[in-house]
Amino acid sequence: MRVRTQLVLAFLLLAVVPLAGIVVFSYQTSQDAIRRAVAAESTSLAVEMGDRLDGVREEISQRLGRIAVLPKRSLLPGGVAGGEAIQVYTDLLSGMGAAPELVDWFEFSPAAEAGSQEPLLIYPSATLTKALRRLLERESSLADSGLSPEYLESIIQQAVRGRELLAEPELRAVEARGAEMEALLGTEFTSPVLRGDDVVGELKAFVPAMKLLLQVLARTPRDRGEVPFARDADGHLYVDRPQDERLLEEVGVALAEAGAGSGRTAVSPDWIVVETPDQESGLIFGIARPIAEPLREIRRTAVRNLGYGLALVALAMAGVLWLSGRMTRNLVLLTDGAERLAGGDLEARVPVTSRNEFGALARTFNRMAAELREKQVRLLDEERSRREEEVRRRLLEAENERKSRELEEARQFQLSLLPERLPDHPEVEVAVFMKTAAEVGGDYYDFFPSQHGAMTAVVGDAAGHGARAGTLVTVVKGLLTAGAAEAHLASLLTDASRAIKRMNLGRMNMAVTLARIHDRTVTISAAGMPPVLLYRSQTGSIEEILLPGTPLGGIADATYDQWSAELTPGDTLLMMTDGFPELLNRNGEVLGYQRARSLFEETVSRPPARITEVLARAAEEWTGGEPPGDDVTFLVLRKR
Repeated sequence: MRVRTQLVLAFLLLAVVPLAGIVVFSYQTSQDAIRRAVAAESTSLAVEMGDRLDGVREEISQRLGRIAVLPKRSLLPGGVAGGEAIQVYTDLLSGMGAAPELVDWFEFSPAAEAGSQEPLLIYPSATLTKALRRLLERESSLADSGLSPEYLESIIQQAVRGRELLAEPELRAVEARGAEMEALLGTEFTSPVLRGDDVVGELKAFVPAMKLLLQVLARTPRDRGEVPFARDADGHLYVDRPQDERLLEEVGVALAEAGAGSGRTAVSPDWIVVETPDQESGLIFGIARPIAEPLREIRRTAVRNLGYGLALVALAMAGVLWLSGRMTRNLVLLTDGAERLAGGDLEARVPVTSRNEFGALARTFNRMAAELREKQVRLLDEERSRREEEVRRRLLEAENERKSRELEEARQFQLSLLPERLPDHPEVEVAVFMKTAAEVGGDYYDFFPSQHGAMTAVVGDAAGHGARAGTLVTVVKGLLTAGAAEAHLASLLTDASRAIKRMNLGRMNMAVTLARIHDRTVTISAAGMPPVLLYRSQTGSIEEILLPGTPLGGIADATYDQWSAELTPGDTLLMMTDGFPELLNRNGEVLGYQRARSLFEETVSRPPARITEVLARAAEEWTGGEPPGDDVTFLVLRKR
């Protein structure tokens, strides 16, 4: 079969068949997408109705709980309205507030010791509530308030009625309201009535369940013809509009399929019905939504698109017949040139001058033959370069490995400068945390106990980090080891600063805080460090101790101050480097000294080891797990 014929047949096969398949597939998937989208939206609306009903139940329960807590003092003098029970009813009415919006009446059952054992019905009364509030706000006697006992008792009798005085129809109405409430809302709203710590009875609220249910249905959006409904365990249907019952009759088949298992989605040719159960009440909330018009529009669009596609295929067929003739002629020339090149003729050329892809292919073919020898030479050069690059890479890896070993040795050396374990001191409880920002960090801590029972703690921060910072830490440790246990702290810092300056270490310097605890006294001296936080256990307050002074090695003749105070058992000190308060989160926000102080204040009641754990976790959460930009160290001392 000729190539031209194959091209025509391939075009028809690859154009008409896929076009029809795409139209059918698009039609089907569009229908499915419409149904899924409608089902998802309907499910969301049905769930929202259940959530609204839960909100109503929760609001009623919360209000009932607030109403059922009585004031410890009485609003009325003895004798008015007769007895303790009426006094309880009066107090309940005074706290009822906005309850009439959700409650028709209450039933109060007094406790056995309250006197009367008969339950009473309490009807919300705005008049009585206003009168009782007048008594309560003025805090005066009944006579001084301007309310007569007869008037107050008359409005109490209108709002409070004994159950035994109700006629049979009224009793049946009360029982029916309770049954309706249980069936539609799934609960009874009851609460013990408290006066102080004493239970004086039980309060039950009777709410208009049907009205609340219809309000829940009425608040559902109907932007696309949705029909909200609810169904109880007996299959009874509830709608908030009379015309909705007629619409649901049209959806009878889909509605029956959805109802066959609560929580299902049923689809009919014109409707989608979604139902979700409310676990507490046993109600099933549902949404019926029409989909006939969107589906009709999808069908019309599919037929129209198929017609347009077939017309375009016919037009393209005419062009294919003309183009295929030119393509096959150029293809013969290209085939002949390829055969010559395959035979070893690198001078072979293809005389195709068209500007289409065949012309581009011919030019590429001609260029390929001319560049073949050049590419062979280039391949040899590239291979030589690759081998040279491989040698350089291996040398670089060896150098990096050597530097990594040296850094690891420096890190191990710096760690050896730190105490192997925390001191077990009879007067001071100690905890510490350190996290470095590089292999060799610039932070340092140490402890120097004396023969006289004192203990001196040091926290330092060398400028920067890495090998230079580690070197300065080594120098400072050597300077402090000789006299930190007994020497005057401020003088010790002065001597150390001068010694470092004489070493000509350039701009290298180190901030240091020293704290010595002996008996009931703490002495602190600092050289350019953040403030020490001191928690006073007796007052629960926190003091910031910030002493002036430049870092060691900054100024040759630098002098330093020291601060002393008396400690009591439980007093706690937090010494830290600036890496902790200067931590940055992912938004570039600084943790800050105030937030660091708040974190310490929140955890200071815990053991020192727990304090460092909480602060370390707070630092980790603040940075989002990212490595810190500077070394972080904090040390906690607590007077036993």
